[in-house]
Amino acid sequence: MPGAVAWGGVLSGLLYIGATLTLLVAVSKSDISVLQGIVQAVTRMAGRVGVPWIVAPFAFLLSLSIAGIGSAWLGGSARIPFVAGLDSYMPRWLGSIHLKYRTPYAALLVHAGVSLVLVLMNFVSSGVQESFQRMLSLAVVLQLVPFLYMFGALVKIAFAPDFKRVRYGKEALLLSGISGLLTTTLGIALAFFPAQQISSLASYETWMVGGTIFFIGAAAFFFYVYGRRKTAWKAAA
Repeated sequence: MPGAVAWGGVLSGLLYIGATLTLLVAVSKSDISVLQGIVQAVTRMAGRVGVPWIVAPFAFLLSLSIAGIGSAWLGGSARIPFVAGLDSYMPRWLGSIHLKYRTPYAALLVHAGVSLVLVLMNFVSSGVQESFQRMLSLAVVLQLVPFLYMFGALVKIAFAPDFKRVRYGKEALLLSGISGLLTTTLGIALAFFPAQQISSLASYETWMVGGTIFFIGAAAFFFYVYGRRKTAWKAAA
């Protein structure tokens, strides 16, 4: 497993860097669209090598890929409040299962409703590309926050007075934890720098700061409030 994780990280990094360089070779930085950058690059490169017919099947396969990714994200993300409802860290009705289809319908509906509200909030004051960029940036920050806990845990374990080597030594844990913390912190900080599609810096920063505080605050509220209720329910049982 450690070797597979290491190779996965190296290969993923190379693929991201390679794809970015390919886009910049095919399309100039100022002309790349947030929503259609890959299609733009394929269209231009296909025209240069004389195979413009490849764009249509590529766009079709890309559409199927995006539909699959959207379905996976919707279904996977909805299972977080579903499990939290089952474990009493959120309202119990979020853990409800549909009697016929055996799906977490309550969590799916809440997830879809929150997503709809966020989309509408962004489209009121901005266009498609700017709205996409704003939501993407906030998602990046919120997804990276748990990594701060994970890498911080490695550092805490390494500095523990009763530390005992199991698989990795203290030096390896410190190197992994500190480098991970620095990389994650840098990723979060860079998300607060607006892309060229953002027209209003003040609106963007308000959205980023406010959204981050709101969602982290909501998570803390449910964890501590319903965490106490869970403890009380266990004591009563």
